[in-house]
Amino acid sequence: MRQDDLFEMVREGSYWIKKLNHRLIDEIRRGLATDISDDDVAHALLYLLIDDLPLHPEHDGLLDNPDTGAVIRCLTAVLWRLGIEFKPPFHDKRGYESFCMTNNNGLNTDLTLVFAPARESLERRDRLHGGGGLRGLRGELRNLIFAAQYKPEIVWRDVTAGTIEITKNKQHCLLYDRPVGTQGLTWGELLDWWRRQDGNYTLSEKALCTTLRDCLMRSLNKNEPEQLMLDFYWRLSLNKGFGASPALLPQVYLHFDPLTQQQRIQRSEGQVLPRQRMDFLLLAPGGHRYVLELDGKQHYSRDGVPAPDLYAEMVREDRRIRLQGYEVYRFGGAEFCNAKSAETMLGEFFRELLGGVGG
Repeated sequence: MRQDDLFEMVREGSYWIKKLNHRLIDEIRRGLATDISDDDVAHALLYLLIDDLPLHPEHDGLLDNPDTGAVIRCLTAVLWRLGIEFKPPFHDKRGYESFCMTNNNGLNTDLTLVFAPARESLERRDRLHGGGGLRGLRGELRNLIFAAQYKPEIVWRDVTAGTIEITKNKQHCLLYDRPVGTQGLTWGELLDWWRRQDGNYTLSEKALCTTLRDCLMRSLNKNEPEQLMLDFYWRLSLNKGFGASPALLPQVYLHFDPLTQQQRIQRSEGQVLPRQRMDFLLLAPGGHRYVLELDGKQHYSRDGVPAPDLYAEMVREDRRIRLQGYEVYRFGGAEFCNAKSAETMLGEFFRELLGGVGG
């Protein structure tokens, strides 16, 4: 869950204002938001307070004094449900100001220390309950890293739990932070997530689609065969019911974790993860996970000379991710020399792969 998910856009006169969603906060506090994980929302609430509390309650930040009180009460209730005792030395933003003055620290008290016990308890839960995966710098759980225009650097943060972190080029990729179940991930769901990203709240449906498509295309760095595949599938989806069609994600750097716990433990903390990039990933209904790879000469030769070691490395990676439940389909670069022939080939492929989508 992201901090933005705790807010809503409210129209005041001719302006749209981003405000705390008190209805959602109240539902979470009372345990009525059953589709939201207490672990994930605890991370989001905690880091929201760390980010916002030092700001003046009337002039800066997203939370005013009553908002801050509501968030603290909600966080206290969520942590209590998780078995974590939480007794903050203040109950709202003005209380935080008084706490800082009393401790002779002005407004510079390090909130990461104030909330350290809760953070440590949450991270311990992650380790004990297998809630690893990727948490961003603000504690939000990340499931998919894709549309990476530049290669992101991914390192181990907690090797035992398999928790990792993006330490470089985070701003040049998209991070889908919602759970993906056996129903797969559709364009409609991806667009709903895209609408909630900063700057997209007020876009029309048409503009929303355009900005998402442009972002995905930019990540391909003018690779013509990959652009042709994405453009063809996008148009195909439009003709076959866009919202319900599985989304085709380009430049995917993380979705699977092939290492066992013992293998993780053998890694040193902070070590860069050697993660092979997927050209495209398609998460279809029924738990089907399709990897589409477009192979140029660099996959099997060096300077035009066949390189058996490169080919061996490629097929070894195929075996590895197939054992993780992925189906790998490779396309040769020569299949894309003629755009019309390539589209005919892709139409037949998607029809056989997904049924009605490619008809």
